[in-house]
Amino acid sequence: MVAEDNAFNQTIIRQWLTMAGIDVVMVGTGGEACLALEVADPDLVFMDVRMPGMDGIEAAHQMRMSGFRRPIVGLSAASSRADQNACLAAGMSDFLAKPIDVDELWGCLTRWLKPCGIIELVADPSVEFFNSASEARFLGNVGALRRAHEAFVDCHRDDGMKLRNMLFNGNYTELTNIAHALKGSAATIGLNALSELTLALEKKIQANASSKELLQLIDWIDNQLAVLSEHS
Repeated sequence: MVAEDNAFNQTIIRQWLTMAGIDVVMVGTGGEACLALEVADPDLVFMDVRMPGMDGIEAAHQMRMSGFRRPIVGLSAASSRADQNACLAAGMSDFLAKPIDVDELWGCLTRWLKPCGIIELVADPSVEFFNSASEARFLGNVGALRRAHEAFVDCHRDDGMKLRNMLFNGNYTELTNIAHALKGSAATIGLNALSELTLALEKKIQANASSKELLQLIDWIDNQLAVLSEHS
């Protein structure tokens, strides 16, 4: 089971796990994860820490109180020792930092799941293999990477416009939320330049930078999204 509220992250995590031959139950909140245990019996739960409503910490605690004893792995962009300790204190078994490193994901699966036969991670033998960082995150499966880019564009193509609207409306909370989600999604599939731009935007917002400075970064972000949309 994967508890994750971000639609793009849901798509990518499902794709990675499916490549490993794993059946996935996807839920969008901590509350849904707890309810799902009434009808599902997952071998492992990936639990996003930051979710609306019941967050991952409370959800993990509730699942343990209900008697669920299988592994729960926390997922969070906040990866300090204190954050990891909070996950463990809530009853989680392990922790992965976001954006998820694919090698760490496979290692986590190896630690907590018993292999069932031999899994062919790359389903299409005709797929070409390369060595770029983005392709490495998908085990060289260019088809999977292409689908990930298409999902990214579907989820984020309008983020430039949304960022401008939030800036013009003075809604800095939602401005930060959009930038944060875009940063994580971009990093997840190896769009490092775009991820760095959104990180810079987050820092400028926190530093109370001028609207002119913020708008310049938003323009750069929007330009990159436009290029990705053209090639998706």
